[in-house]
Order: sequence, then C-alpha cells, then structure tokens
Amino acid sequence: MRKIQNKNPLQLLKAHHKVALVTHVHPDGDAYGSLLGLLHLLKSKVQQVEAFAEEDQRSKFNFLPGFGEIRNVSGLVAGEFDYCIALDCGSAQRAYGIESFLKLGSQITIVNVDHHISNTKFAHVNVVDVESSSTAELVACLSNEMGWELGEDIATCLLTGIVMDTGHYLYENTTDKTHEIVANLLRVGADQGLIRYNLYQNRPVQNVRFMAHLVDHMELLSKGRAVLMSVPDESMRQFGVAYEDLDEMIAYARDIAGVELAVILKELNKTETKVSFRSKCWLDVNELASQLGGGGHQRAAGAVIEDSLQEARKILIPMMETLFAEVTHENGSV
Repeated sequence: MRKIQNKNPLQLLKAHHKVALVTHVHPDGDAYGSLLGLLHLLKSKVQQVEAFAEEDQRSKFNFLPGFGEIRNVSGLVAGEFDYCIALDCGSAQRAYGIESFLKLGSQITIVNVDHHISNTKFAHVNVVDVESSSTAELVACLSNEMGWELGEDIATCLLTGIVMDTGHYLYENTTDKTHEIVANLLRVGADQGLIRYNLYQNRPVQNVRFMAHLVDHMELLSKGRAVLMSVPDESMRQFGVAYEDLDEMIAYARDIAGVELAVILKELNKTETKVSFRSKCWLDVNELASQLGGGGHQRAAGAVIEDSLQEARKILIPMMETLFAEVTHENGSV
C-alpha cells in the first residue's frame, strides 16, 4: 500500500480522547463512506467518537452500516471533544458545523483529511493527498499504515466512498493503488452486492422522471460542447428527489457525445445557487470553479454563487461561451 507522506493523524489519537467527525455540506458517497468508515474504525480506539452531518433519512446512502448513528450537527458541542476530524472538506466553509471548533483555537485539535487539489489546509493537522481517488481511499491508507484491522462494516463504507468518487472505477483518478486497496477491502468482507443493489439497481421512479424532466429542459451551448441544467428548488420538491441525486444526473449530461462540460445550477435559496461542474477529457473545471470562489478536482468541481438561480445562469452562460470560443481560437477546432 502507498505510504502517506504527511504525518498520520491517527497516531495522535489515544484511548482517553473524545473525537468528533464532520464532513461537508450536502454529503455525497465519499463523504458518508469516509465518515462512517472512520466512525467504525475509531470505536475501539478512543473513549468516544461521534459522527455529525446534515440529517437526511431519505439519502440513498442510508443502507450504509452505522448511518442511523449519524447525529445532526445541531447537537455538536465543541467543548466536549479533544479532536475534530473534517473529512472530504476542501475548506473550512465546506466543513459542516466546524465553526464552533474554529472559535476554540488551541483548546481542540482540528484535523483535515482530504484529497481535493483545491484544499485550503485550514486545520491544525492537514493530511491532503491529491493522488488518492477519494477520501475513503485515504482513510483506508491511513488505517493500513497503522496496522489496524478493517472489519466488514468499515470495508463496506470505505468501498462505497471509493466506488462513488471513481465513477465505479471509470474516472482517471482510479489508479493501480486504488484497485489494490479495493481488493483488500473485498478480502476483509466489503459487501459489494449491497453497494451495487442500493446505488445502481434500486433507483426510485421519481428520479427517472426527474432525469427525463432535466433532459427535456437542458440547454446545449457552445455548439453542443457544453450542457447547462437549471434546477429550481421547487422542482426538487415537486419530484421528491434529494440533492445528492444530482450527481448522477450531471454525469448523464457529461456523457453525451461531443459534450466536454456539463453544469448544473441548483437553487439553494433565493440568494444562493450551487454550481456543479463536470468535464470529460481536457477541461480543468477546478480552475473554472476557482473563478467563482470554489474548487474541487480537474474533472469535478463546484462553487456557490451568491445570487439567484436566474442571475447565476446569466453569469455562467457567457463564461461557458467565452471559454469555448477561446479554445476554438487557440486550437482551430475542438
């Protein structure tokens, strides 16, 4: 297994410590997988460990072992913990509920475990490995480095995070090391059948209908090289789909022949719009997201625009058109 160059933060944890685990807003598969995987790992290693995230019992990841143990961040009391480990968070702003910890300063140690190239290294201890396919892979590496045994529940959670962030091993962040780690997770009992059924063979009918709705209303831009989908909050409620379900829908749009860039605008409220970018071959969407104060990876990134959905659309469309016009000018054709 690949060694992590940064100091392993798990070495810091002792039997008498109390540890809080947090992840980013609107958790995805890697967020839940790494959060729950580490929760199970630390139960026998420290005095107390609690996992906190946004509460959403409708989540398609509610099949994961320990999902019901996740506590709402409203119950997070910073003074009760010695360590706070933020998983899969590119910045402090993305770490849900971490504000109270940041105010305590030296009274608590904040650990940042992540794989995003745009990570701001916001914690006291930062373990950011951009070569890892996912934060779940990084957690697996760190635990292997410690010589800790991985049980079936831990392996299932970590495998879920890896599967989701690699697009089931299709994305270019999948390496030979990723496959080595996955092989080890399967050897110790990761339930691949449970993951496959719940994530790929149990799609709610309303999600299929919502996908059809989005496809019917999507905008093809830049001579078919970019796709824009706009998602009002009202339509999410009308179809009964969860925020996390948008990931598979933007991937569907990106995979259209000739498309390099797919963008989804999601209305968070009347003055905030979440932008998600996905690219296929050459476009660095982390750079694109950074222009809007966000970040992520070369092929997957996001940002929040402090404006309405319609105003965000007015910002994004010219940006996309200019981007592809410049590329065409530089290269003759794309």
